[in-house]
Amino acid sequence: MTYSITDPDDISIEKLEIALDAAGAFRLRLKEHVHELTGEELVAEMRDQLDVRGSVRAALLRKANKVILAGLKKGRLRLSDEAREEFDLNVLIWFADKCLKDEHRGYLKK
Repeated sequence: MTYSITDPDDISIEKLEIALDAAGAFRLRLKEHVHELTGEELVAEMRDQLDVRGSVRAALLRKANKVILAGLKKGRLRLSDEAREEFDLNVLIWFADKCLKDEHRGYLKK
């Protein structure tokens, strides 16, 4: 896994070119699902991912992909509260990885 961003100090919402609303949030689209995240939680997750070893990060991303695909297939609103929380966390993990690789722009909802 090669990241465009490797220094935690280089992480900022402005550098990622993500427009935040008045509440500090933004939306991204995964297939037909629109998901809301805050800029603050994204930056924190990106910094956390830079601290994790590559093999652990890869395992987390494989799990995140499985959870996201299952959640999208079933429908987020039909998930239990616990499954919905897991889905939301995994979207954050997955999107932070996309941002670190500079592959996130296509998922931003305009």
